[in-house]
Amino acid sequence: SHIAAVDATLDSLQALSISDDDWELVGEEDGVRIHKRETKDNPIVMIRGITDIKATPQQILDCTSDLESRSDWDELFIGGSYLKELDEDHHIIHLKFTSPSFMVTNRDICLARAVKVLDDGTILSNHVSVECDDCPEEKGFVRAECAASGFWIKENDNGGSTVAYVIQLDPKGWIPSKIVNIVAKKQPLVLAKMRAYLENKA
Repeated sequence: SHIAAVDATLDSLQALSISDDDWELVGEEDGVRIHKRETKDNPIVMIRGITDIKATPQQILDCTSDLESRSDWDELFIGGSYLKELDEDHHIIHLKFTSPSFMVTNRDICLARAVKVLDDGTILSNHVSVECDDCPEEKGFVRAECAASGFWIKENDNGGSTVAYVIQLDPKGWIPSKIVNIVAKKQPLVLAKMRAYLENKA
């Protein structure tokens, strides 16, 4: 089931977010520490960004959940919708992104999403690609595939939250994985834009 598919990687999102094992530091940009790791079963590199944001975990979760305002901080986002509520904590969502290059077709993605609050208040928001009858492929978009995508959000001692964003996204189409992996290192910088958006709003 779609719930089982997204729940299966919830625990690994937690581990990937808090442990530096097998992660290689790429560098720091705009206050976001960026790491990468190779995974055996996927030519696409997995990327992680970590930053601190002066907002509560719930405010940050709400920001990632609100598709109406997402384009205010995610410049490639062009629209999306919640297609189906599986239960209170699980949804099917459809997201559309513009391509950063005029040579490449826009991308869309169909995801199962799970939200879990741990005993210590940490919030996990996890996503994996699923096939869904409610989300047929559309003309003008190439369907990307997401092996991992999630936010780990925990209150810190500085009156805000620490956020980790883990992403392993195959844009599909003709783009060689070498090129995908070079561009992928920039993906976590969306955290810096989210930070600016939330802190300006506060």
